[in-house]
Amino acid sequence: MLLDMGAGTDVLRTVTRTVGPGNPASSTRESPNRATTGTGAGAEQLVLQFLGLADALSRCFYRSGCEAEDLQQVARLGLVKAAKGYQEDKGQGFVAYAVPTITGELKRYVRDHSWVVRPARAIQEARLKIRRVRPELIQRLGREPTYADLSLAAGLSVPETVQALLAESAMVAQRIEHYDPQGGREALFPGVTLTVEELGYERVEREQALATALVDASEEERLILHLRFVEEMSQEQIAQELGVSQMQISRRLKQLLDRLGRRLVESR
Repeated sequence: MLLDMGAGTDVLRTVTRTVGPGNPASSTRESPNRATTGTGAGAEQLVLQFLGLADALSRCFYRSGCEAEDLQQVARLGLVKAAKGYQEDKGQGFVAYAVPTITGELKRYVRDHSWVVRPARAIQEARLKIRRVRPELIQRLGREPTYADLSLAAGLSVPETVQALLAESAMVAQRIEHYDPQGGREALFPGVTLTVEELGYERVEREQALATALVDASEEERLILHLRFVEEMSQEQIAQELGVSQMQISRRLKQLLDRLGRRLVESR
């Protein structure tokens, strides 16, 4: 199962370091507070003891584009919230209770305040070309241009157009979702976001088309797309991360983008 790529893997890694065996902040350090409840001096003691944990978790979200100091403040407020709500008699250690509380606060803050990471220069240039030709196409065609229309007018391939639209930057981030008849709305990329400036009907249609095109993408394909378009890793970096050759990653990305491009054109 693909974890929340926004922070889940980093959080797991951080918590393992922070509270793992042999670490000063492990469960053995937590034991003096086993009788502590989340009230008064007990809560204050927990906050002081686990400030390091909150700060470490905040660092997992540095790539979100938010200010480090703001993230640290949010994480510490999450720690205070966890300390006040903690009840030892529930049989759960404080760290196990605090981590989801703190990360939940961080995720909400990032969702509401962050800008998307700036895309690579080539993708930015492709996006600008599309923005220049789109108004003229709408006027000439009398309708919203298709992906094929945009590609032809901008002098781009359909995959390049798809890349530009995938990485389009704006202020409000939205998850890519599709409707699962059995389970309702389900994120295709947990933690992977596309962004929207103002959700007009054509943007909604495009996001729905993109979501549909990604429905049968494998976990590895989704991971590759995430590393390329969200983490902005180079093909060489992705290859090192996955333990394969750059040529394999290049081939996989081309196949993925070609497939997405065809499906997006067909959906119009």
